[in-house]
Amino acid sequence: MYNPSLIFMSLLVLIVITTYISVHFIEMSSFGTRVAGRITNRAALGTTLSQTIYTLSRLILIIFLPSLAYLVESGITINDYLLLILCTYILTFIVSVTMITKINSLQKFYQVVFENYANNTIPIAILKSIVSKKTNPNQKTCDKFTFDKIILKKTLLSFLAYTFLITGFFNAFLLAIMFPENRLTISQFVATFHGFGAVIFAFYLDPMLSRSIDSYSDDVSWLQNVYSIFLGRVLSYLAMIILLSVFLFAI
Repeated sequence: MYNPSLIFMSLLVLIVITTYISVHFIEMSSFGTRVAGRITNRAALGTTLSQTIYTLSRLILIIFLPSLAYLVESGITINDYLLLILCTYILTFIVSVTMITKINSLQKFYQVVFENYANNTIPIAILKSIVSKKTNPNQKTCDKFTFDKIILKKTLLSFLAYTFLITGFFNAFLLAIMFPENRLTISQFVATFHGFGAVIFAFYLDPMLSRSIDSYSDDVSWLQNVYSIFLGRVLSYLAMIILLSVFLFAI
């Protein structure tokens, strides 16, 4: 039987999953601009474009947050909510693994963006680069991802930071489901979850990455930092998948 309410809720679930993945895909793609900036000796432009792309990803939250909030207020069960999160993390993990292995292709795309930016604004330059099929045989490349480029300490710090950053929204709304009488107050804990990760990233990881990108006397450390930070993010998704799977199996 046709059930408009069920269809609407299913649509909201799809929106939550796709918008979350989109936010994280766009954020992760910003690493390509830092790599392209370093390789082409345009580190400042790479950093600026990275911040622009990150800001763009925030716009998607305008859709993600109300959709997730409505699901919570509509009485979604904890089991269904955890399954929703698990599916979201699995798909985002797959996207993140693909991107870490394709950083070279990604940074080549941003080299095209740099070229188009010479005569256009950043949004137009990005759109032209997406539509254009032109390739430049003179594009510079970077070494592919391998585990010998990983620095364990930096990967662990990245893992810690992103564990808080990727779970902030979901954790806050999970608490809102568990304690519905205080859901408005609890929803403000998003800033708390994000805050821990943001401090680690802002005061250690990002400055460390920027310093190594600016240091042209060292052609190794900057790429090690890029891959170490990226791998930490990938592992944070994997850890959440394992944790949620064990929890759902246990209950």
